[in-house]
Amino acid sequence: MSNKSILQFPNKQQFIVTIPKGLVLAKGWKQGDKLEFIIDNNGEIMIKKERKL
Repeated sequence: MSNKSILQFPNKQQFIVTIPKGLVLAKGWKQGDKLEFIIDNNGEIMIKKERKL
């Protein structure tokens, strides 16, 4: 699956990444879920839903 997103910088304090709806639905994520952005040794970014303890 391939999706594209636009990196936004609206308030000059932090960037915003918009995740396409199809990807969110496919992953079963919902509003309020906390996502973790992981960078591997090759510089690739992986997004994982933070697990509840």
